[in-house]
Amino acid sequence: MTAKRLLMVDDDPAMGDLVRHIAERLGYDVETWTEAGGFKAAVEARDADVIILDLTMPDTDGIELIKHLAGRRSRARIFIMSGFDAGIRRMAYDLGKANQLAMAGIIPKPVRAAELRAMLMPPEHGAAERGEA
Repeated sequence: MTAKRLLMVDDDPAMGDLVRHIAERLGYDVETWTEAGGFKAAVEARDADVIILDLTMPDTDGIELIKHLAGRRSRARIFIMSGFDAGIRRMAYDLGKANQLAMAGIIPKPVRAAELRAMLMPPEHGAAERGEA
């Protein structure tokens, strides 16, 4: 069985390390990027199963990356991860939905490991296993 591919872009390397630590234990092959160029190249090379987008980075923002993913017709489950207020996170999520992206959730910062683990649990696992029951 091939591992599911998770791509993450966040300008904070420690956040990438946290996601890698949790996601690899759930069976994901994880690639993290601290800048948009490498992330876009990775998406161009092969689409991911899951994508986690930060909304603020030095060279771009999550909104531009949502537009890029929509232009590619990405089928990945996409999570917004941000410390912005809830309204801005919701706006980015809704923009992805409006562009027919598979928006899977919002992960507020600071991130709680248990919540992140539950959100990344592959969809084929039951709701009780993901903590939703």
